Amino acid sequence: VICVSSKTMDEVKKVLNVDCSVIPIPVKLDLFKPAGHDERENVIVHIGTRPVKNPLISIEAVRILRRKGYSIKLVVVGPPTRLPEVEGVEYRYSIPEGEKLELLCRAKALILPSSYEGFSYATLEAMACGTPAVVSSAIPEEVVIDEFNGIRVNSYDPEDYANVLERLLLDEGLWLKLSDESLEFVKQFNYIEVAKKYINIIRGVL
Repeated sequence: VICVSSKTMDEVKKVLNVDCSVIPIPVKLDLFKPAGHDERENVIVHIGTRPVKNPLISIEAVRILRRKGYSIKLVVVGPPTRLPEVEGVEYRYSIPEGEKLELLCRAKALILPSSYEGFSYATLEAMACGTPAVVSSAIPEEVVIDEFNGIRVNSYDPEDYANVLERLLLDEGLWLKLSDESLEFVKQFNYIEVAKKYINIIRGVL
């Protein structure tokens, strides 16, 4: 039995009393073309429109920033749903994967205030873009290490997310550090490396 993170491994053990090995979800890194800091747009990306993804927190966080005078836009990506029409917020429903990756690779940050994530593929995609991720504590710590390859927010208060995003907008050094560490960290999730782990399991069984 394979689980995608230590978090899901613990859940499977607790609910089903089944032991499993952890092999993360792979990502094909050569699909990503990160833009440099000076080429980035003043855009924050939120991926996921289901309630568990908490898009309203992201919307309010960007509203706070705009009230402070920041010329920043939030782009919400995901399946069609009913979300409020708010100045500075753009919805891109069901866009092609290539368009989503291009958007993410030119954004200033990913915001992901999810209530639950077993792993968080969106965060992997952001890291592959060199785009700093601002995430909730629901994201497994093996995916986002606080202040190393992203920033963890231990609340669901939009103001807390706004404050972190403001740090990234003001502190170019912090942005570059998180971006560089993300690009290096995500290499372990490259599909070739993950495939090797499955091959080793298969060889052990045969």
